[in-house]
Amino acid sequence: MENLSPKAQAGVLIVLLIVIAAIGYFMLFKDWYRQIDATRAQISKVEADIQKGRALQAKINEFNRQINDLKEKLAKLKEIMPSTMEAGKLYGNLNRMANDNQVYIVSIKAGKKTSTDVYTELPYGMKLRARFNDVGHFFANLANFPKILNVKNLEMKKLKAENSKYSLSVNCQVSTFIYNDKTDTPEEAGGAK
Repeated sequence: MENLSPKAQAGVLIVLLIVIAAIGYFMLFKDWYRQIDATRAQISKVEADIQKGRALQAKINEFNRQINDLKEKLAKLKEIMPSTMEAGKLYGNLNRMANDNQVYIVSIKAGKKTSTDVYTELPYGMKLRARFNDVGHFFANLANFPKILNVKNLEMKKLKAENSKYSLSVNCQVSTFIYNDKTDTPEEAGGAK
């Protein structure tokens, strides 16, 4: 190296430094860069998982909100659906409403219960005698009853006897619905007998 000019010596020195740096890069820094790239890839995957988790959390929050809304709606429906014990008192309530409206109940017959997973329908066949306006008031009271009562199969016929207190014969079916709650207490279930 002594035979070389200072410029040549500097050039050789620079080349040696470059070779040493390349060898150092390939031996030392290349692994670091691989580790850095692998870590960046893991970070990207974790960030993607975090985004998926946030999206799932948002969906869970929405489902929980919907569940709470449905629970509130169910609670409101339970308020207007009679319990088993209240349904057992329907006959007395119908009698009272009929008397309050000057409607004569010829007969009330319990019909066949119809059950679904959610509710049980309790129908009552009714035969009534009344004046036209009194029947209207009676059905208005049924409509305003705090629990669900449905009237169907309504038949109204004018009575032929002119001297009768009542001008109409009415046949109908009045139904109420009981929520089939699996948590009914034995006392409630026994109260309907």
